[in-house]
Amino acid sequence: MQRHQSLQSYVPPLIADWIRDQARLKQVSVSIVVRDLLVAAWTRDNDALLRPTGVDPERQRVFATVALDALLAHHSDESLRERTLAAYHRRLERLGLIPASGKGGEHEA
Repeated sequence: MQRHQSLQSYVPPLIADWIRDQARLKQVSVSIVVRDLLVAAWTRDNDALLRPTGVDPERQRVFATVALDALLAHHSDESLRERTLAAYHRRLERLGLIPASGKGGEHEA
């Protein structure tokens, strides 16, 4: 039977608080949260090594965002790129991924 090994690490307070919050939300121990994060990172790292570069999802995402930005920047409607970026920022705010700007009343594009 495989035995798990104990590791110890020091992290900044902000990360420690986040990990404790995740443990509390998931109702598991801090050790389980840290283990799950490490296993996910290890899996991502090893999966990336097994894939040809062209099918790496992260590389595809970067290419898609660069290509989309180029298309928007050269679209005949010169305001389309700015409207798209504004809608993107509103969506990020709504999802809580960035702080709210304090502006309101605009609708999603």
